[in-house]
Amino acid sequence: MKKLQLLIALPSILVLTVALFFPIDFLFYLSLVGVLLAMMIKQFRKRGQLYEMKHPDGVDEDGLEIDVSGEE
Repeated sequence: MKKLQLLIALPSILVLTVALFFPIDFLFYLSLVGVLLAMMIKQFRKRGQLYEMKHPDGVDEDGLEIDVSGEE
């Protein structure tokens, strides 16, 4: 996946550089699609590395309610 991302991102960046110097709208939009596709591939790669965030003290979610009534 990382090689595919690199294979898409590098030419897109080069095409974007050319499109910014010359008024060629087609190349600009084509390079933006390539960059966005490379970013989506990166997100799919990172999806497998996610883990569930838990409270560091081990507090249950039910115990996180805050009493704002003023009563003790």
